[in-house]
Amino acid sequence: MKKDKIIISIIVFFVSIMLASSMSIQFRTVEKTNSMGIESMRENELRQEILDWKTKYSEVDEKIQSDNEKIEEYENTIQNNQQSSELLEEELKEYNMLVGKTNVVGEGLILKLTDTSEQSFSASNLIYLVNELKYAGAEAISINEQRIINSTDIVSINNNQYILVNGERIVSPYEVKVIGNKDELDKILNFQDDGFIPYYKGRGYTLDMSYQSNIKIPAYNKEITLKYIKREE
Repeated sequence: MKKDKIIISIIVFFVSIMLASSMSIQFRTVEKTNSMGIESMRENELRQEILDWKTKYSEVDEKIQSDNEKIEEYENTIQNNQQSSELLEEELKEYNMLVGKTNVVGEGLILKLTDTSEQSFSASNLIYLVNELKYAGAEAISINEQRIINSTDIVSINNNQYILVNGERIVSPYEVKVIGNKDELDKILNFQDDGFIPYYKGRGYTLDMSYQSNIKIPAYNKEITLKYIKREE
């Protein structure tokens, strides 16, 4: 009887060990399975998150590139507009200078014509002088600070008692400033017998001429209006 109890105890012991081992293996399997599942889930989540960030980065990068292209386009447009504006401004300045609407400075000569009791200069004398200066290549002319342009009128009033230039009265001495090539101006004005200076000096008129390298001529100070000419379409 005692022997049977011992055998039963041994069997129970081994069965208990087997059950414990089986449970231990199951627990380890479950733990391993859970751990692998969790790691797998984390890996998938990380992959998905990385994909999401890659997508976001790609979208942001495309947006940045698009914005940069727009910025470059705007900069080019601004630069082109600025260049066009600067070009138009330079052309306007040159136009104003050519038509006499700006103050100018340059080399040339100054003529001083003085009336005397024997001889006095008339409007026609001044017109003749201006034409001679233009023929000699003068780029700017003024008489007593009145700028001479294409539409300038030089007229005598009251039997040559006084002269109007651009509608303004001028009196002797008449200071004629000229900007241009000094050699060409001198050659035309002092042309033998027929030049303005020998011609009028030979008839008793008083005039002097001097050369200067920094002659200042003022701008035409009135409005320039064109009544009849129009641009051809």
